[in-house]
Amino acid sequence: MTAPLYDVKARLSEYVTMAEEGEVIVITKHGKGSVMLISEESMKEWTQKAVQASSRLQQWRQKYADCLTDEFAESLENIRHEPWSSAPPPFSEEL
Repeated sequence: MTAPLYDVKARLSEYVTMAEEGEVIVITKHGKGSVMLISEESMKEWTQKAVQASSRLQQWRQKYADCLTDEFAESLENIRHEPWSSAPPPFSEEL
C-alpha cells in the first residue's frame, strides 16, 4: 500500500499497526515512493531470503565458474556483496 507522508505523520500509530500485521507501506513524497515502513519480522524474513539467495548464487557460481565471463563474474560478486542494491523492490512498480 502507498501513503503520502503527511497522512503517515498524522496517523503514525495506525500505520505502525498495519506494518506490524504484515502490510508493507510505501511512504510517498510529492507522489513518488520515498521510504518503506515494514515490520521487523518482515525485514528479518527478507534478509534471510537475501542471504539464502546469495548462498545459492555462490554455489551456482562455484559450479559453473569455468563458464563465466569476467564481466558476468564481476556482476555476481557485486550482487553477493550488496544484495539489496540489485534486488527488485518487494512491491509492484505499478503502485
